[in-house]
Amino acid sequence: MTNINIKDFEKRIVVRQLSLTDYDEVVELQKKCFPGMKTWSMDQFSSQIEIFNEGQICVEYENKIVASSSSLVLDFNLYSEWHSWTEIADNGFIRN
Repeated sequence: MTNINIKDFEKRIVVRQLSLTDYDEVVELQKKCFPGMKTWSMDQFSSQIEIFNEGQICVEYENKIVASSSSLVLDFNLYSEWHSWTEIADNGFIRN
């Protein structure tokens, strides 16, 4: 039986917090993943980074961002069950 080294098949990825310098790559990714949807503006992106940097993450593969995730923390009791994205995410600025 041949021994196989599993390391030969591993992909080297990095999961990290987003920074302002990632804006162009994130917008490029948003355009590919959500064609026809409006991308984050620099004002929205920087607001998310400044307010809740821990919740803005990306995955890098071969030094390129291949995935991103934006999140926020909120008190759900302050919103109705039928809230809109604009309302709950403060139109992408997450200042609420």
